[in-house]
Amino acid sequence: MFFTKLKLGLIVFLEPLVDRWVEKGYHPDTFTILGFAFNLVAGILYGFGMFFEGGLLMIYGSALDVVDGQVARRTKVTSPSGSLLDSSVDRYSEIAVLVGIGVHYASIGWVTTVGVASLALAGSLMVSYVRARAEGLGYECNIGVMQRAERLVFLSAASVFGALLGSPDAHVAAAMWVMAFLTNLTAFERVVHVRKLAKQDDGSSGE
Repeated sequence: MFFTKLKLGLIVFLEPLVDRWVEKGYHPDTFTILGFAFNLVAGILYGFGMFFEGGLLMIYGSALDVVDGQVARRTKVTSPSGSLLDSSVDRYSEIAVLVGIGVHYASIGWVTTVGVASLALAGSLMVSYVRARAEGLGYECNIGVMQRAERLVFLSAASVFGALLGSPDAHVAAAMWVMAFLTNLTAFERVVHVRKLAKQDDGSSGE
C-alpha cells in the first residue's frame, strides 16, 4: 500500500513534465531507453563505490520508468512490443546495478557480500520471471514484499542515507542481505500462490 501511494504521488509530481513531453511528441520508448542509460551509469558508479551518486541516478532512472508508461497511455501508443522492451530493459537495469555493487565489494575484498549480492540478483530476476510465467499461464501474480518498486526504494535509500551517514559500504551490504532473503522469499511465495490457483482450477475442472 505504501509503495502504491508513493508511485501515485510520483505520477502526480511528474504530471506537468509528462504533459509537456506529450505535447512535444516524445515516444515512450525514448524514456525507457533513457531510464536504462541512467541505471547503467548508476551500475558503473556503484562499481567504483560511488553509492550516493549511484543511488540518485537509480532514482532518476526509476522515475523515467514511470514516465514512459504515462506517456504511452497519454499518447495511446501502448503495444506488446513496447511492453516487452520495458520489461526487458527493467531486468537489464537491475542486472547493471547489482553487478556494479558486486564488482565494488569484490574490489575491496568483501567476498561474502559479493555472494549475497549474487543471491539478491538471482532473487530479483526470479520474482519477475515467476510473475511473467504465471501471467503466461493466465494467473495474476503480483504478491510479495520485495517487488520491483520495493527493491528500488530500499536499495536507493540504503545507498543515499548510508553515504550521508558516512558508512555506505556497511549499509548497502546490509541491504544486500535483506534483498537476498526477501527477493527469494517473494519468488517462492509467488510459486506457491500460483500452484494453489492451478490446483483449484484442476479441482474445479474435475467436478
